[in-house]
Amino acid sequence: MIAKLDFIIGRAGTGKTYACLAAMREQMQQNPIGHSLVLLLPEHMTYKVERQLASSIAQGQGFFRGYVFGFRRFARQILLETGGADIPRISEVGRRLLLRKLLVGHQKKKDLDVFARAARQRGFTASLSDAIKEFKSYRLTTDVLRKASGRLGENSSRLASKLTELAALSDEFAAAMEGRANDAEDMMTLLAEKIPEAPLLKNAEVWMDGFIFFNPQEQQVLAALLQTVDRVHITLPMAGQRLADGRVNLNLPENMQETGLFQRSYRTMETICALMGKLTGQPESIEPYPVTLLEENHRSRKVSLRQIEKKLFCRGGAAVAAEAAVQLTEAANRRLEVEAVAADIRRLVREKGYRYRDVGVLVRDEEAYGDILRLVFQDYGIPFFQDSKRPSIHHPLAELMRSALEVVTRGWRYETVFRCLRTGFFPLVREDVDKLENYVREFGIRGRKRWLQEESWNWHRRYALEDDAEVVDESSAAKLAAIDALRRQAMEPLAGLEDEIREAADVREQTEAVYRFLERLEVPAHLSQWTEIAEKEGRLADAMEHRQIWGGSIGLLDQIVEISGEESMTLSEFDAVLSDGLDALTISLIPPGLDYVTLASFDQNSLDNSRAIYILGANAEIMPRRSSEQGLLTDAERLHIDEALQELQWEGVEIPEISRGSRERSFGEKFLLYRSFNEAREYLWVSYALADAEGSGLQPSSLIQRLRQLYEDLPFLSIPLETLQREDSLQLVAGRPAISSLVNVLRSRKEARLAEKQPDSFWQDVYNWALEQPELRRPLKLALSGLFAKANEEQLPEQLAQAIYLRGKSLHGSVTQFEKFRQCPFSHFAAYGLKLQERREYQFRNMDLGQLLHAVLHAYGEKVRQDFSGRWQDVPEEKRQPLCQSLVEELAPRLQSEILLSRANYRHLKNRIAETAGQAVSQLTAWAALSEFQPAYFEEAFGHAGDFAQLSPLPLGNGFRLSFKGQIDRLDIHREHPYFLVVDYKTGQAAINLFEVYYGLKLQLLVYVMVAQQLFHQQGSDRLPAGMLYAFLKNPVVSSDKRLSDKELAAKVMAELRMPGWVCADQEVIESIDKGLGHLMLKRKKDGSFDEATKKGHYVRTQEEFALLLSYVDYILRDTGRKILAGEIKASPYRIIKNNQEYKACSYCAYRDLCGFDAELPGYEYHDVVQADDEELERRMAECTGREDLLSGLHQGPTEGN
Repeated sequence: MIAKLDFIIGRAGTGKTYACLAAMREQMQQNPIGHSLVLLLPEHMTYKVERQLASSIAQGQGFFRGYVFGFRRFARQILLETGGADIPRISEVGRRLLLRKLLVGHQKKKDLDVFARAARQRGFTASLSDAIKEFKSYRLTTDVLRKASGRLGENSSRLASKLTELAALSDEFAAAMEGRANDAEDMMTLLAEKIPEAPLLKNAEVWMDGFIFFNPQEQQVLAALLQTVDRVHITLPMAGQRLADGRVNLNLPENMQETGLFQRSYRTMETICALMGKLTGQPESIEPYPVTLLEENHRSRKVSLRQIEKKLFCRGGAAVAAEAAVQLTEAANRRLEVEAVAADIRRLVREKGYRYRDVGVLVRDEEAYGDILRLVFQDYGIPFFQDSKRPSIHHPLAELMRSALEVVTRGWRYETVFRCLRTGFFPLVREDVDKLENYVREFGIRGRKRWLQEESWNWHRRYALEDDAEVVDESSAAKLAAIDALRRQAMEPLAGLEDEIREAADVREQTEAVYRFLERLEVPAHLSQWTEIAEKEGRLADAMEHRQIWGGSIGLLDQIVEISGEESMTLSEFDAVLSDGLDALTISLIPPGLDYVTLASFDQNSLDNSRAIYILGANAEIMPRRSSEQGLLTDAERLHIDEALQELQWEGVEIPEISRGSRERSFGEKFLLYRSFNEAREYLWVSYALADAEGSGLQPSSLIQRLRQLYEDLPFLSIPLETLQREDSLQLVAGRPAISSLVNVLRSRKEARLAEKQPDSFWQDVYNWALEQPELRRPLKLALSGLFAKANEEQLPEQLAQAIYLRGKSLHGSVTQFEKFRQCPFSHFAAYGLKLQERREYQFRNMDLGQLLHAVLHAYGEKVRQDFSGRWQDVPEEKRQPLCQSLVEELAPRLQSEILLSRANYRHLKNRIAETAGQAVSQLTAWAALSEFQPAYFEEAFGHAGDFAQLSPLPLGNGFRLSFKGQIDRLDIHREHPYFLVVDYKTGQAAINLFEVYYGLKLQLLVYVMVAQQLFHQQGSDRLPAGMLYAFLKNPVVSSDKRLSDKELAAKVMAELRMPGWVCADQEVIESIDKGLGHLMLKRKKDGSFDEATKKGHYVRTQEEFALLLSYVDYILRDTGRKILAGEIKASPYRIIKNNQEYKACSYCAYRDLCGFDAELPGYEYHDVVQADDEELERRMAECTGREDLLSGLHQGPTEGN
């Protein structure tokens, strides 16, 4: 017996689903007990339609005859009745696990060719799973794939190999599941076989609604239904024309043309009729089958909405009135677009009597709009439900399982360990994890051996490389003990997992090890606690996710055991299998209540007959969406396969077709848009953005222009970026967004310098209204305080400042510390008051290079003092570089926990540093040969207890004093005369200018001169400064447009290493520093006078100038100390404008994100360093210090020595 077949057709909104439900309801009311009435729908429609059927039964009565199924539930129901349901159904997670297991086997055998590389990639199992599902859905057996492979020509050899490998993998997948499980596609095949035996379908009547396409496997099920049930009604969205004789004409362009709106539905009707023809032996034509044409649009209550259904995708047509049922909106960006939607939804609910459940929001680009919609709807207080499954890949539990296995399999990498610790399941609070991470990053702790060592972690920073050992004080020891305790607490669960999983004999034991690891961390208890917190905070979707993830994860582990339990896998293979399973794990959410806005995609949604529909993102390349190739087969490859299948059909083999891929999706795109634009019953909002999140421009969709053509007076709302230009009520529907708009308006007026004018009455009313709302007063106050922010008069109370900085009555600090205060008081406060530090990293930095080279030069100088009486020039040339190399080898292990020995690139760098040290030594040796000065002190510390140089503190008044500390790199003395020379080693650029001294930005060398004078005075030797110089510790790179001889190259290198600084204006002293002047930044003319560059650089200073400078350094140090103790901490960074360029303290300041400095805000201003000539600066210095008596001896040329 063949069922009676008829079609119910109609355009969108004509009531096809209603017709099915009405027919079912009528029969159930007439005869409550009778043969089955079955309605088959796409899965996403079943919930709502079943509720509609139940609610349509009079007086709330139930029903026995009616069934609403998706294909999956229908298959399960039939198999329960007829047998076959006892075989477990494999989930998508299980499919991915099984496929990964098969791929692991092929990787071991290395027998894959085309997919050899792809098989190792994460996510490949998803593409392979989709391909196998497609082959089953289109009934393309592996034999057919192999035959098609054999038909492909030589030019398609790679495609032939691809099909062969896909066929082999499909066979292996089927063999692995045989007798153990089946998938959804297998259930469809089994369903087709079992339908004739199903009691449910005996004399049944079946309606099929919501489909526009049946794949070959579904056609097989349909054929079985047609041979079993009594009647089959199939609805299809399609255009029709009723003829005078009552027949329905379907031969319309919209149905028959390849680009027609309903072409796919029409092809589906033809396919069904051909199928019926084969079953009945009648002509394969539509003619014999009754067609019910539904013509009236029952969904759209307004003519303007019906206009969209009829004309949106057709050319021509007269424009009609919009009737306020269609709203077109343009927004400056997507955020404003979503805010406008939220505001309009609130308007409908508040003013038009809508419920939230009457509203649906459709987006084509979920990635671009998903997060924005969630955030904005929360701000506007709109309950919503996102109608899609949520991937679990980003849930902390999924991350815990993935990262814990990576810790074990990938050698305890830093990133992996802390990804694991930050999941929130370990018995460490976040602050403890931060401390542990900072320590690990500082000392470069990597690898299993370091993490699991029995010895305590006791690495600490060494501040003096020359010391053989460094004592750890009690405070530091306590911190190290606390860090080690945190490490052991964190590592215990991971160490247990590693021990158990490495000892596991098979996959079952590996999986049990993972489960015990989760139990040790008390994961269920954590998830339960998170669920309660989320529910209290109203985050119901998050609560549902926490509630489901444990069951999903345990189910994943069960499936791994079921699929591969008795087999053995390496840890990396097990890791790959588990990762694929976690990638496939999804969480199904249910609506949080009865009254909510549904957020859905165009592809699948249950927004049938919603009163209001909002369509967002109507931009070019999104509507319609540009179709892209997906999966393992390209469109070109599908065409070649189709040609091969056609050849097989010509030989008499019945072969089904293959999907056309992106081309098929392109034809379906037009219908998706048509269906979505016709979901609304009363109100349709269409909007687009002009820019994306990065500010790149976006174009409106072609549909926008078509909408404009359809209406005479289409309402159009443009939402600019500037709120000042808007005075629409959409901004005022919720409290916090209204405050945001108000503040934006005030900011715009302020920036336009309109603040002195009264705000518009519209916004004045908004402000007054917000003040009256108790819950908005605090947010409004905070927002306005930020808008009209100005620099605070940052000043610590003097008592607090003294408590922070003083030790007893003394203010201690380094020269660098006082220089930092002159650069910016707040930066000084952050560094030395709050003691904020940048995170220390295990990496070799410039300061480490300087520290190592300083230590090498110190050790070298001491060696020369011992073995060569301090005469550098007496060290044989062949011994210098080996000595530098040995010193680097000796000192390098003491730097940052042997960082220069940790990696090959650092070991190479160590050798280069030795070469740099050798170059510096050679340069300094060459200078020593021409100088009458000899090194007397290296790395001479001062200001600390026990230092040889004991300084007198500087009085600050009120009984306070200033003591400074530091270390002089090198101090040379003249062999015969009472002069000394300060030398400071530099690895980078260095120079000194008088204006930098005047503003306190560079005091170091002059302080060293001051200290040296006191040092010699304490020894009973009053020496005068011969100068202060920067000596470079670097191996410079020189450029030349020709090949240089060794002599020319040496000359260029020497020129690059000339020492800047200031020397005494005495001819004899200068000659004694460097006879040939080749090492100084001084040059003479032929007449013996200094050239213009030397004079312009002011490299020569008289003793009176040195005296004035030292007096001024004394003055500025005292002034700085007083200001520090007075509590000055204002953000006032220096700024130098030089050669039309700005140099600011903020440029390299570690605290620039903390201070809040903004030059645009009132009260914030730079401390401008205004350049002046030396004479003017020295005059000011003399005024400050009261040393006008020295002015007469300034700027005299070099004199003969005395």
